[in-house]
Amino acid sequence: MYRNGSAEQTNAAAHLPAPMRIAPAQTVAATRAMVIRALGEDRVTAVFQPVVDTRDTRRIAFHEALVRIRTASGALLAPNQFLPALSDTPLAAAVDRAMLRQVLAALRRHPDLRLAVNVCPATCDGGGWLRELDAAARHAPDLAYRLIVEVAEDTGPLEDPGRHDFLSRLRHMGVSTALDDFGAGRTGFAQFRQQRFDIVKIDGSYGDGLARDRDAQALVRALVALASHFEMLSVIEFIDNAEDARCAKALGVDAMQGFLFGRPVVRLPGSDDDSDDHGGRAAC
Repeated sequence: MYRNGSAEQTNAAAHLPAPMRIAPAQTVAATRAMVIRALGEDRVTAVFQPVVDTRDTRRIAFHEALVRIRTASGALLAPNQFLPALSDTPLAAAVDRAMLRQVLAALRRHPDLRLAVNVCPATCDGGGWLRELDAAARHAPDLAYRLIVEVAEDTGPLEDPGRHDFLSRLRHMGVSTALDDFGAGRTGFAQFRQQRFDIVKIDGSYGDGLARDRDAQALVRALVALASHFEMLSVIEFIDNAEDARCAKALGVDAMQGFLFGRPVVRLPGSDDDSDDHGGRAAC
């Protein structure tokens, strides 16, 4: 869930201080300087949220690694507090590379784990992130097979040559690909058919309150049918209560993600510290 801070940004924006919402030049500059310091001091942090099998919600299909920045005081900043200031700068790709290192380290520590991670448009268009992944996969090929890379639908056209090449190289390495925030952008049928993602993540705006929204139900039913036709796993985001979960299951969604099944945590279950993120709603 990237989208310049994602749906987490959308839902939390009203509660942010006015300077962050307005984002004057001095605030943007200060945020970028803070991110540069965090990168230099290894304070870009991954938190993890489960994605569960709709048929048996006790079964975790995979986890999503969500980006946070740990401040000097130890607090965790949600993506809406820094990602918007990084748009169209090399810092966004630098944060993605820092996240990749954290994800690869987690995959090494947990040999049965599958992890999804988001990437920004700059990462798709550059080669540094792929070179790091390729180097790691040469030493441990299973890392690539257990990695899922999420590309948000509204971060740019999928037919863009750089994006197309990025996705092709991932598939060649054995990495699974996911179209994130599906239904929020303008992906054309031809693009959708051409890319053949492994996973489609239906935008959280449909999952939030799904049981009460007949329009959302109709759209989710159509998106699930489309994913099923192309043999893509369908995931719906922002499932926070049992009523919405039952509705998603009835609509045929394959997997679900949301607070009902687990909040983002700094440590994966089974690690020494499973402390809650407290950094806002599930999203990158």
